[in-house]
Amino acid sequence: MGNQDEKTVAIVGGHNVTVFDQHQYDKTGYQPSDDNPELVASVDHNKIFRASYGTKLHYQRLALESREAWVGINKEQRDKDNGAEDLFVPCGMLRVQPTASLSQLEQETLANMTRDGLRDTQFVEGNFEDRERATKRGWGSKLLEFSIPDDPDGRSFEAVLDSLAGFTRCHKGCAYFHQVAEKVGVVFKFGPQQGSFDCLIEEQVSGGKKAVGLKTKDGQVHKADVVVIAAGSFSTQLLPDLSYHLESSAGSVATFKIGETDKQLWDKYSPERFPVITWKSAPRGKDGKDTGSVYVLPRTTEGFVKIGYRGLKFTNFRPAPEGTPFTQDGKWSIPLPPSECKSLPSFSSDAIREFVAIFLPEFKDVPFYSTKLCWYTDSLDNSFLIDYVPTYADRSVFVCTGGSGHGAKFMPVLGEHAADVFENGDESITPMRPFWRWREDLPRRNGLQEGPDGPRNIGEKAA
Repeated sequence: MGNQDEKTVAIVGGHNVTVFDQHQYDKTGYQPSDDNPELVASVDHNKIFRASYGTKLHYQRLALESREAWVGINKEQRDKDNGAEDLFVPCGMLRVQPTASLSQLEQETLANMTRDGLRDTQFVEGNFEDRERATKRGWGSKLLEFSIPDDPDGRSFEAVLDSLAGFTRCHKGCAYFHQVAEKVGVVFKFGPQQGSFDCLIEEQVSGGKKAVGLKTKDGQVHKADVVVIAAGSFSTQLLPDLSYHLESSAGSVATFKIGETDKQLWDKYSPERFPVITWKSAPRGKDGKDTGSVYVLPRTTEGFVKIGYRGLKFTNFRPAPEGTPFTQDGKWSIPLPPSECKSLPSFSSDAIREFVAIFLPEFKDVPFYSTKLCWYTDSLDNSFLIDYVPTYADRSVFVCTGGSGHGAKFMPVLGEHAADVFENGDESITPMRPFWRWREDLPRRNGLQEGPDGPRNIGEKAA
C-alpha cells in the first residue's frame, strides 16, 4: 500500500463484519455467498447505476469510470463461466420529469453529458431526432411515454432515456469483491461476537488520543496502526466524532412479486424490455430540496419488482450518548432496529402507490409483497466523507462513509480513490479529494439542519 505498506489496518464494515488487513487471524468458516445475501454488506438485490448528476461533473466522471470497471468485471465473469449473471446490467434508465418539460436539473445533466461528448447516449422523448436515433440504436422500445393524469391538454410527461444507466446486482458484487480481497491476503471476521465491533482501543499521546486497535464483542483485542470506520449508517454510533458530519436516514422500499407462470408480466418487466424508471412527482423547491423522487427497477431473476421512495428520507432521533460531540437538543438520528423497519410511513406508501398507478398499472390494486426502510448515511452535502479523523493523533483513524444513498454504483473504483487519500492525504491525486475531505467548516445542510423537530422525524412515533 505505497508508503503505508508497513502498517497494519483494521477496517470496520457493516452487518457484523470486521475486516483485518495484513493480519492473519483464524477464519470463522463463514463465507459470504449468493445464498446468504442478508449477511453481505448490502442486503439489496439491486441498486440503480447512473451517471446523471446535474452540475456535479466530478461524480458524473467517477460514475463513468466505475461503469467501465463494471463492464470489465462482467467480461471477466463471462470468460470464467459463460452462464454467469452480469453484476452490472445496462438496461437504461428513463428519467421521467415532473411536467411536460425538462426540469432545470435535467437540462444541467444534458449540458454536462454534452460537455463530455456523451449527448448521443441520451434520448429526449419529446425530441424527434432523439427518438429516431433511439430507434436506430435499439433503444426505441424503452423510450416509454406516460400520460399526465387529468391533464386538460392530454400531454405526457417529458422523459429522457439514459442508455449509459442501469442497475447493479450489488449483493453479488459484494460477494465478488470479498473473494478478490481474500485472494490478496485480506482476512475477514464475521458474526455477532468475533466479527462485531465493540470499541476502539485508545492511548493518550502528546498530540491527544490515538487509536492503537479495536476490541470485538468476543473480548478479543486486535492491534492495528490504523482503524478504518466504513460502517455506513452505523458509523456515528461506532465513532461519535462523526456526529456533526453524518446523519442516518431511511428511504422507503416496497416490492411486488411476479411468478414465472405470468409470462406477460414476466416478459414486460424483464431488464431486456423494461428500463429503470425514476420520476420526480414534484419539481425541486427553491431551496433545492427534493420531495418527490420515486423509482422502480426491472424484475429480478426471482421475480421481485422493487420500488423506492426517496423524496423524503426519514430520521429517527433518539437521545445521544453523553459526551457525543454534536447533538441537536441532545439527540441524534440513528437506524431503527430491523424489527421496526418492516413497515412504511403512510406518506411514502401513498407516494409509491401514486407512482404505481401511473407507471405500473398492472399492480395498482395489488398488495405489496414486502416493505422495508433502507438506511442511508447522509453527509453535509451529499458527498462521501473519506479522510483521516483529525480528533485522533498520528493519522490513526480513517473514515470511509457518507455515501448519501448513491454510493453502491462506485463499488469497483471507490477503493482506489479512497486508498489514494489514505496513503497520500492532501498530496493525493484523486480529483475527489476536495469533495471528500473532513469538512467541519461547512454548515449542516442536505436536511441535516432540521433536527428532531423536523418533519421527517419518525423517532417519537417509534419510541
